[in-house]
Amino acid sequence: MGEHPENLGTRPVRSLPVATFPDVGQALVELPTAVRPAGAVDVLFVNPPAPDGGIWIRSQHRVGRRSRENMIWPQVSLAQLAAMVSPNYSVDIIDAIPSRMTWQEFEGLVAAKRPRYYITQVTAPTLTNDMRGTFLARSLGARTIAFGTHVTPLPGPTLQAFPTLDYVLRGEPELTLRELLDTLEGREMIGERLLNLFREHDVDWRPGVKQDLGEIKGLAWRDGDCRIRLNPDRPFIRNLDDLPLPMHHLLPWKKYRVAGMKGPFTFIVPS
Repeated sequence: MGEHPENLGTRPVRSLPVATFPDVGQALVELPTAVRPAGAVDVLFVNPPAPDGGIWIRSQHRVGRRSRENMIWPQVSLAQLAAMVSPNYSVDIIDAIPSRMTWQEFEGLVAAKRPRYYITQVTAPTLTNDMRGTFLARSLGARTIAFGTHVTPLPGPTLQAFPTLDYVLRGEPELTLRELLDTLEGREMIGERLLNLFREHDVDWRPGVKQDLGEIKGLAWRDGDCRIRLNPDRPFIRNLDDLPLPMHHLLPWKKYRVAGMKGPFTFIVPS
């Protein structure tokens, strides 16, 4: 066999073409569907669907658990956070629990709102389920933020386990959220009542546009090298009456129920 040259036939051997795969990314950006819809908001606050279609209690004031008595807990925390950023940012709230909203329905609503910032209430028993929403929001171009009884003591492990989560608000989230949004937007905080709120409850706070996320107390985040950073704790708000009134009208308050009461109810956290 070694005495005979390899038979390549009579046709010439063609060289392989240079690999030039199409990039349709720019075309997708220019599609009408890439434009934010008319109902889009800057900030969307969510209590995501339950993992099993049941009624789960997620609240800054309660450790997450499945409701044994079918109590539907009002999302006062979401309404309070919305009031902290409105009217400078357009806001809306999706509370998926009262209507036993499915994930398919929830995804449709989030896509219709197309938020720039997605803030989710999370708890330990439903954490993996809750983080599904951050994946959805990131696919729509939103920055994702979580708060609640799980992420406050475990911000680092949560950020490490869920790459689609961008920021964690530790402890009381109201002031941290407002300062985070203004910093990301390059805005200087305005409004005397808001400025006084920060001054009264943090003696170290100074007005002006923050140049570094490391200056925001109560925040956990990733730096440019993807290292998880935990900022110093934010002091407690001394007087809750200094907070703006929660935007209760954004909640599905007619669907909230508590054992022993006929009809809807709401919940007020006094100072």
